[in-house]
Amino acid sequence: MDEYELIEKYFQGALTCMERVDLLRKAETDADLKNAFIRRQYLEALIAMSPQAGDREKALADYKRFIRARRAKLLNIRILRFVRYAAVAACIAGLTWFLAKEHYAEEPATETTEVKFNSILVPAGQRVKFTLEDGTSVWLNSQTSLTYPVTFAENERRVDVEGEALFDVAKDEARPFIVSCKRVDIEALGTQFNVYDYPSEKYSRISLIEGKVSVYSPKKPDVKVELNPDEEVTVGNGKMSVGKIPNNDYFLWRDGIYSFDNERFEIILRKLELYYDISIEVQDRKMLDWRYTVKFRQRDGIDEIMYLLRRIHKFSFKKDNENNRITIGK
Repeated sequence: MDEYELIEKYFQGALTCMERVDLLRKAETDADLKNAFIRRQYLEALIAMSPQAGDREKALADYKRFIRARRAKLLNIRILRFVRYAAVAACIAGLTWFLAKEHYAEEPATETTEVKFNSILVPAGQRVKFTLEDGTSVWLNSQTSLTYPVTFAENERRVDVEGEALFDVAKDEARPFIVSCKRVDIEALGTQFNVYDYPSEKYSRISLIEGKVSVYSPKKPDVKVELNPDEEVTVGNGKMSVGKIPNNDYFLWRDGIYSFDNERFEIILRKLELYYDISIEVQDRKMLDWRYTVKFRQRDGIDEIMYLLRRIHKFSFKKDNENNRITIGK
């Protein structure tokens, strides 16, 4: 059975828990497989909105033709149009473009101890606002995944994050809210804070906007750093460094605005790579020390952002769409 057949079985509910998890992990690293998964999800959205009984059979037939074309690396124009219409229909319905995933706790001892989890993966160039079952609001930035239980436990509310997320935690003194990241855990009762923890980065950063949080390593839970509003902690190389938040406008990313205040070109480009899933190469490394104070909208896209940046410091750039790469030179 190939991976595209597994996608079909995923949406039919015919895969085991581990098969679903394996498929979704592959989709995160295989661009073709991810595109096929997203298109299939659009199809489900279109089917759900369709009042005609025969539309499901027609839609599934179109999807199968798309998969045959994908395998041959030849895109059927008629099917591509269908997928575009499906995407438009999904947007009209107010659906957000993301991969919704679910899995279960490994090998539960009995049926009564089974814990069901959901996961969200936000594609590059997108962001998602999401509300958990306890009323906590979460904004997820590009290429961010959030894993959370369908129903929180009686003694705590725990979620896992990879990427960047801003939490507005609903207050519940009996159940602390815990965010588990790559390097640290963050514990709060009711507060607002930002987590920056992409797997590709060498550091994690937790910034407190309101309230109070404790940050600690899961290996040393007794050694905690407590943050006050307008403070942030940077975690890397086994160390925690606390300081003031330098730019509160940075958190405008949840409104689709990226803000940089006297930031090095190297840092900006690295974040653009994360946000837009593209590789950026700079031919002259001296350019990386250029500094920018700039804001732009997420929906502007990488091309418009490059044009904006070069108005401040002159440079040329060439985009290689086939290899998903931008080369910058003087």
